[in-house]
Amino acid sequence: MARVGALGAGPRLDSALSTRSASHSLGGRRALAALALCLAACSSPERELERWRADLPPSRPVAERPSVDEELATLRARRGRGDLAGARDVALQLAVERPADPDVLHLASRAESDTLLLLRGQGREQRDRAAWSALDYARRAAAGAGDPAIRAQLAWALGSATHLQPMFSRAGHAARTLEEIEAVLAQEPEQVRALATRAVLELRLSTLPWIADLFAFGAPEASLEGAEATARRCVELRPSRETRLILAKVLLARGEEGAARDVLTAARAAPARYPRDRALEPEITELLDGLGVVP
Repeated sequence: MARVGALGAGPRLDSALSTRSASHSLGGRRALAALALCLAACSSPERELERWRADLPPSRPVAERPSVDEELATLRARRGRGDLAGARDVALQLAVERPADPDVLHLASRAESDTLLLLRGQGREQRDRAAWSALDYARRAAAGAGDPAIRAQLAWALGSATHLQPMFSRAGHAARTLEEIEAVLAQEPEQVRALATRAVLELRLSTLPWIADLFAFGAPEASLEGAEATARRCVELRPSRETRLILAKVLLARGEEGAARDVLTAARAAPARYPRDRALEPEITELLDGLGVVP
């Protein structure tokens, strides 16, 4: 697959650079890299996690805890009816009390990924902290774990945290994400979470703004054609609002507004059958409004 990211800006960028000396161009790249280093130094995952988790409930005395099976049943019931915030409360309480249990840590990571949807429209700082938290739980869950669902959540959390990496590290981070996706799909070729992560990764790599493309040395190859094929397979396997939204975004990136409109309309009209469906409805409505579709 050929890299197609930032093609629209490429010729203009090449023309601008051709008017400068090689040393000046190199100096500009170094200045941008220095700026990225400066920005990265302003914060750290450890500090962000500490702030984000400061309000987590303390571990309850063992005698006062419901059984793990009861807790998991409560978590599944809440998430199944779209109560992502309630499910998160249970998942993070379990993570406090069972910090070495891969299954619990997996559910905590998934809950933090859900939180990113609940924080839509709020400050970026909160969303970034939730992304760090999802990745931390996912990494701990996947340490030594071979369950494809756990590894797929790690891939998703890695993808959600790409923008938090220093600019010059994002290509390697994307490659790491793809490695995790491929490891999951080698075990379970139709693992929807991994396929969805792949579609989103290809979409992002194929639509990089020129400044990001400038730093994307060594990034995986990607194409919008590949992203569309993978997104369509996701919809076939799991026709949720989430998979349809991913497909619609790929179609919009390809300039196929009519097809994207049809996919989004179908997504909004479908009953909320999957846990994240209701949380994604505002984003779908916003995109349809932008396409001139009135509810």
